[in-house]
Amino acid sequence: MRTPALVMDRSKILSNIRELKTALPRFRIAYAIKSNSHPEIIRLLREEGSHFETASLPEIQFLMQQGIPGEEIVLSNPIKTSETIASAIKLGVTVLAFDSLDELEKFHPHKETAQLLLRIKVPNEASMWPLTGKFGSPIEWWPDIFEYMEKHSIPLAGITFHPGSQCESVTGWENAMILTWRAIKMSQEYGLKPYIVNIGGGFPIDLGRDIPTTEEIAATVNAHVDEWAEEGFVPKELICEPGRFISGSAGYLVSKVVGTAHRDKNWAYLDCGVFNGMMETIDGIEYPTLSNATGELEKINLCGPSCDSVDKMYEAKLPTLKTGDKLIFRGAGAYTTVYASSFNGFHGPEVHFVESVRDPSDLFALVS
Repeated sequence: MRTPALVMDRSKILSNIRELKTALPRFRIAYAIKSNSHPEIIRLLREEGSHFETASLPEIQFLMQQGIPGEEIVLSNPIKTSETIASAIKLGVTVLAFDSLDELEKFHPHKETAQLLLRIKVPNEASMWPLTGKFGSPIEWWPDIFEYMEKHSIPLAGITFHPGSQCESVTGWENAMILTWRAIKMSQEYGLKPYIVNIGGGFPIDLGRDIPTTEEIAATVNAHVDEWAEEGFVPKELICEPGRFISGSAGYLVSKVVGTAHRDKNWAYLDCGVFNGMMETIDGIEYPTLSNATGELEKINLCGPSCDSVDKMYEAKLPTLKTGDKLIFRGAGAYTTVYASSFNGFHGPEVHFVESVRDPSDLFALVS
């Protein structure tokens, strides 16, 4: 096995989705394929009854090539061209998100078919990758949006939100569910009848930081859904869109040291960097890192092989590294291969599937 390589654990993928199904039994799970769209993951999840979340027409077309019908696909990107909307609906994808009046106007020709979800802005303060700013309808926009929908007879199917990628506090869901209820009640005041709630993704994985358990997140979400029922609102459909939670913890990225240097700091140059697999490290993600090197621990700045100063990852405490040593990054199954480019001619990780990874250090022996 050459490096960089991404080793994916099939058993972990399956245990992850089963954990969510147990914690959120009323929810339709729609795996966010942007996190890792490998056909083997799609196959495994479909056999578990998963549906799928997409952000573009090419992603929809890719899923259909894997045998996934349109009714099992959600298009959650709140910004789309009119052509994408028309094509998606023609292919049977009817659950679509929007977050502004400009986007809503594109749905006039499809108001009898599209199941529109208003994506609301919610706090992302506990997220490592906040999504607010670029996406989400703030509360002050809601009256104009609901009035427009009522005036033009455009049905509101429901409300959706995203607490931010790798959300590390239950408060992210608590605050989002409170705002969702406000949006539901306000929409009803305009004569609209929402019946879907989509809580997006954000479910965190172990990256060596404190995170809530799936059960703790689910307890908060389920408690709000139960409170709504007491108020007379029972959604016909509940959706969640895990991405990193399903694929991230199932992946181990194996890399080699291609060079070292000591200047102001210790530097180790790897065959996998920001541009070919480790893009998320530029915004704070630090993967738990293993090495086959021995000796005393020291602080080492990890960086990639490209001739670009941006290609720096993070400082890790590891034994002194030398050329040829190997590293394993745990929790790297999401947003690694999909972000990878061939910048400077360096290839992204090759993907290998195994039935189970009992001890990550066993993967060192697989590297040539």
